[in-house]
Amino acid sequence: MDKEGNGVSSWPQEMISESKRLPQPPSWHPYEWSYAAEGGKHAIFRYSGSDCNFSGHVLRFVKRDLVKISSSVGRRNDATSSASTCKVVEMMEETPSPSQTFQRNIMQPILGSYLDLARVVWLPASYCELLHDGAVASGSIPPSRLASWKIDSKERGEMDSICSDGVRATLLRDHTQLPPHPSLLPLTSTVVSVEIKPKAGYITASPLVLPIHRCKYNRTRYSIQQELVQKDHVHKGWRRAEGGRRNDRSEDSFVPSRYSPLDLFSGNVSQIRKAAYDLTRNMQNNFRVWCNGKQIFGEYESASDNECKDIINNIHPSECDVSDPKPTLLAVIVEAISTVLDRERMLSNVSSIQQLDVIDGDGAVKVYERLVFLCKGSHLEAQHLLDDAALITREDWALEQGNDNQKILRDSSPYSCPMCKSLDKLLDAIEHFQLYMRKCRQKGSSPDEDVMNASHEKCMELVDELPKEACVYLLQNWLLSLALCDVSFFVTFRTMNCGNDVPEEFQSCQHGGIASFSFQDEGLAPQNMVIHYELKIIDCDPKPASKLRERANVESKFQFATCH
Repeated sequence: MDKEGNGVSSWPQEMISESKRLPQPPSWHPYEWSYAAEGGKHAIFRYSGSDCNFSGHVLRFVKRDLVKISSSVGRRNDATSSASTCKVVEMMEETPSPSQTFQRNIMQPILGSYLDLARVVWLPASYCELLHDGAVASGSIPPSRLASWKIDSKERGEMDSICSDGVRATLLRDHTQLPPHPSLLPLTSTVVSVEIKPKAGYITASPLVLPIHRCKYNRTRYSIQQELVQKDHVHKGWRRAEGGRRNDRSEDSFVPSRYSPLDLFSGNVSQIRKAAYDLTRNMQNNFRVWCNGKQIFGEYESASDNECKDIINNIHPSECDVSDPKPTLLAVIVEAISTVLDRERMLSNVSSIQQLDVIDGDGAVKVYERLVFLCKGSHLEAQHLLDDAALITREDWALEQGNDNQKILRDSSPYSCPMCKSLDKLLDAIEHFQLYMRKCRQKGSSPDEDVMNASHEKCMELVDELPKEACVYLLQNWLLSLALCDVSFFVTFRTMNCGNDVPEEFQSCQHGGIASFSFQDEGLAPQNMVIHYELKIIDCDPKPASKLRERANVESKFQFATCH
């Protein structure tokens, strides 16, 4: 796998100029791209043609952009004409998108080889229409997601001309595939890929948490969300609908997961293994497995026993007959991903940014209200300030200010902390309360209610003294933490034919890593397994400041959760 810089895929020269169109139209034939997967916001199309420029890649769309533009154009089915105007846009030749700037300037210095930067692709409206229609006709879209592929009359009336000519998508590596190691031979061509959505790996200790939401002090946000889904206070888009409608299943039909993000982010291989096992037992939308590009496990997917036996025999050759192949295959997968996650620093890097959230969602609501007040009631001005600031590193800020005298940060934030006495007071009060909460947890004692109330009142008053730049700084970090709580990552691996003397390697910008582990399961002979792997983060986009407008409603659901 070739890369340039930290995690940027290298490309043939003819692909990296906006002024040059890609090879002949068949390379961009829309029927060579098929619907692969989707989340709440994005849809993924996988390339299945023979052009080496696109082999092993996927297209990632903002789903609403694709749906809107497909609904706004006429029936233009000239695939050749559409393909001829598709092009890859080189970032250096024009202003990059906010998402590109965020990933390059903010995320890549933190995540390094764990993040591949995408290429921006411009696709004309008629081409998007063909992709959209092909996805809908494929029957592969989950029933719970079908509504997001349609447009209502209100949205149709609000369409603007910006979306009339074409849309931008991103061209990414397909992480269900694994490029060969440059010097070692694989034992098998079978490639297993696991996608995990880890969620927030910390419990808040912010004094700005509202008194009626203090369940947040005792449980992870993920655990609380599980309870709220079970009680029908929160609805998740991935849950399968019946009859094309939202599935209003009864409370006891949803089984909360026992997975804890604290285990995954613990830095302890036993706890990481436990987290992985808990995910396999209740996958929901947090755990999916592919084999050679085909999904074999997920909330609504499960490979047959024969498929599992074939995969086991490929990645773990044995003369023993496997009596219970599904659990055995999942056990091999758990051991492989636990080994990789324990030895690489990716989770530690993600955790350091997640914990930049010192104000919690409740505090974010309060600080945002203060910022809007300082913007004379203008939500648009407040959001503009935040969206712009999200892309400016502390180094860029110092250059803009004409000096490099920066305040020493008390955290690992990539943003510049303003010189501000009211912000210092607030951060000191938050830090003091966090220390108190940490001591209570270490002792196993409950925090004193009077202490919590006093700290809350003091910090709420200090928020009302903050200037604009202090509000922006706090919300910058909260939005950044939110973005890292919403990423996914892939662990992709194949077994290698290396014996027991292979030197282990950490992942680098040039190729994936090499790791070994001992595996023994009922029905399988003990064996030392050597794997070639890659660990990659995806969905690493900035969170728009507009999310703050509805945040109070999101956080209000926590009043319905129990403390334990």
